[in-house]
Amino acid sequence: MIRPWYLVLILGMAAVTYATRYGFFGIARQVELHPLLKRALEYVPVSILAALVFPSVLAPSGELASPVTNVYLWCAAITTVVLLLTRRGWVAIVVGVGSMVAFRFLGN
Repeated sequence: MIRPWYLVLILGMAAVTYATRYGFFGIARQVELHPLLKRALEYVPVSILAALVFPSVLAPSGELASPVTNVYLWCAAITTVVLLLTRRGWVAIVVGVGSMVAFRFLGN
């Protein structure tokens, strides 16, 4: 059975999440952003993705790994090359996962 205050917590978190997101998008629609700022904001998703991916690729165990033995770095390089050649994200993901499986299989 769900306790009543769990429902209050969930509704409260939903309200706060909705209010903060709606507040930003509501204000952004009414304010005309400078073209330079608009251009800079286009790079935010890429920079966030890089901030999430690079630490786990370059230092998978918490310390900087050797580029020769770093399987994550090799798989990331393969994935990047496939993405640049095909320009298809799903193909790069499939090849990247496949290369990781292959490296893991060959390594053991």
